Amino acid sequence: MQSVPHPENQNQQPETDNSLKNKEAHQLIEDLSARSDKDIMGHEAVRILRLLWPEIFRVSSPRPLKIGIDKDILATGLIPDRLLKIGLRCFTRLDQYLEATRTGRARIGLDGQSDGRVRLDEAVNADLMLYSRWCRQNPPRAFIGQLKLVKTTPENS
Repeated sequence: MQSVPHPENQNQQPETDNSLKNKEAHQLIEDLSARSDKDIMGHEAVRILRLLWPEIFRVSSPRPLKIGIDKDILATGLIPDRLLKIGLRCFTRLDQYLEATRTGRARIGLDGQSDGRVRLDEAVNADLMLYSRWCRQNPPRAFIGQLKLVKTTPENS
């Protein structure tokens, strides 16, 4: 037996994936707006950016962002300034983002189009950040040839 659609349901359109993501983003914004800056984790703010602009804020394969994209995002009025700052700070400090910041690589604007290129000094700064992280995570090891022997004297024993 086939079901007959009700006339009042014919005009209703199913919610699109984008509208569900926007609702989720707005709910997150409401939840995070009630917290202080210290209580907001960076990945929560990045999640809002990823829900609103998934093609721009890709974590697995990020592209360098346009310089001044923060002003473009604020102009949309979709996200408060403090959440935007937290989210951009977290996103642009990801290892994947820093690795993607290479000299001459195109920067992406909010519209998805390329907008400028990465300069040499920006790429060097990204490499320095990655190197300093690597040095903190991999402290130098002492090798046997580098160890100093302590001689015992009658006073020490």
